[in-house]
Amino acid sequence: MKKLFVLGMAIMMAGAISACNAGNKTANESVSTETQTDSKQADTSESADSKKEDVSFPEFSAKTVEGGEISNDVFKDSKLTVVNVWGSWCGPCVQEIPELQKLSENMKDKNVNVIGIAQDAGSNFQAVKEVLDKSKVTYQNIIPSGPTEDFVMSLQAFPTTFFVDSQGKIVYAIQGSKNLEGFTQIVDDLLSKM
Repeated sequence: MKKLFVLGMAIMMAGAISACNAGNKTANESVSTETQTDSKQADTSESADSKKEDVSFPEFSAKTVEGGEISNDVFKDSKLTVVNVWGSWCGPCVQEIPELQKLSENMKDKNVNVIGIAQDAGSNFQAVKEVLDKSKVTYQNIIPSGPTEDFVMSLQAFPTTFFVDSQGKIVYAIQGSKNLEGFTQIVDDLLSKM
């Protein structure tokens, strides 16, 4: 749990650009989308880079929104997995889901996977399903339970996105939403270092 706290603090210190806090209120609402999705090269060597802490993504075994089984084994199948934690009540979360769908489609050839963890899927499944259906999402979305739910509920802002290597180690994390270009730059930078 100490590692989760350290990771959470590192992410918080990195600062959210456009995110919802755990109290369901949008943080930094006055920040424009252009600022939030700045196309400058991502600096994955600082801020919330959890590689320095050698933090593993918490082990889990859960169900997907579609009813399938999923566990940490999913990380072994890809060079990099983008894990986006979001909520149906969070505007910036919902706005970036189509961007994550495009990322999922664009990065398959690079052995990059995208997974969502729908924070409120257990309590508001229908709202989560509607968001996913509206955006025609094909990547897996997890219904958090047990340790996964504890992990999700320990986060201070949504969306939070983790970049996990094939060993299950979190190599980078960001708080706040990104567009396709922003996600692509981070992924390409991380892949170049692997």
